[in-house]
Amino acid sequence: MWVPRFVCPECRTDLVETGAEQFACAACSRRFDRRGGLWRFLTDTRGARLEPFVRQYRIVRQREGRRPAAPDYYRRLPSVAPGDPHARDWQVRRETYHHLLGHVLAAGELQLRVLDLGAGSAWLSHRLAALGHHAVAVDAIDDEVDGLGASRHYATPFTAVQADFDALPFAAGQFDLVVFNGSLHYAADIAATLERAYGVLAPGGTLVVMDSPMFRADRDGSAMVGSARQHLIGECGCADVVQPGEGYLTFARLDGVADKLALRAQFVPSRGPLGWRVRRSMARIRLRRAPAAFGLWVAQ
Repeated sequence: MWVPRFVCPECRTDLVETGAEQFACAACSRRFDRRGGLWRFLTDTRGARLEPFVRQYRIVRQREGRRPAAPDYYRRLPSVAPGDPHARDWQVRRETYHHLLGHVLAAGELQLRVLDLGAGSAWLSHRLAALGHHAVAVDAIDDEVDGLGASRHYATPFTAVQADFDALPFAAGQFDLVVFNGSLHYAADIAATLERAYGVLAPGGTLVVMDSPMFRADRDGSAMVGSARQHLIGECGCADVVQPGEGYLTFARLDGVADKLALRAQFVPSRGPLGWRVRRSMARIRLRRAPAAFGLWVAQ
C-alpha cells in the first residue's frame, strides 16, 4: 500500500516521524497519527468549523435513505441493485466512472498515483486500487457509513486520510491524477481549491471533477441551490441550513482556472437513464431553469 509524503496541513512544513505511524511538525508542534485505519490530519479547529455541516449531512443522508449498512453494498459501488431507491443517481455516477476509465486512465500509465478528494465511502479509491493504481482517499468525515470509516468493508488496501481538502497534508508534485469525486461544489472558493490541488500534481498530471452539478449560467445554479435549501428545510427538518460552498459549478469558472494553470479542459457528459432525462426535461419547464449537467471535467 503506497503512502504519500506528508506535510503539515496548516504550515506546509515537512513532518518528522516520531513513532510507528506518528508524525510531528517541528515548526508548529502539531502531531498527527494513524488511528482506526485512517491517517488523522483534520485539526481540531477545522473539525469544529466543519461540524455543523457534518451533522446536517448525516441527518439529510438518513432522511433520504442514503445510509446503508450492508458491507456488500459498498463493495458493489458504483453499481446498486435495480430496486435501490437511488438507482438512477448511481447509474449516472457509474457512467461517469466509466468515462474516467475510458478518457483518463486508459491512456495513462499502468499504475497511477491517484488522489480521491471528497471520497465519501471511498468507493472510487476501492475500485482504482483493485485495478492496480495507488489510491489515496481523502475526506473530512470518518463516519463508518457515509465517510472514510466505510473503507473497512474493502479487501483491497489503500491509504485513507481524514483531512480538509482546503488543507491538504501532502508534499507537492506527488500525484498523477487528482479527482474531486462529487465534492468540488462544497468548496468555499472553487478556484483556490482547484489551484491547491494542482500543487500536489506531478508534472503532466491531470485534474478531474466528477459529478458535481454544473451550469452554463450562475442564475440557474443559484436557483438550484435555492430549491435544495427549501428541500432541507421542508423535508429534512433542517432549521438552520449550513451551506459550506456555492453548491454548484459553472463551466466558465472551471475553464478560467484551467486557462490560468495552462491546462486544456474538456467535459464528457453523463446522460443517465431515459427516465432520469425525461424528469429533468420536465423540471426545466416547471422550474424555469436549466437542469444541472453531470459528468467528467478533465484538465491536463
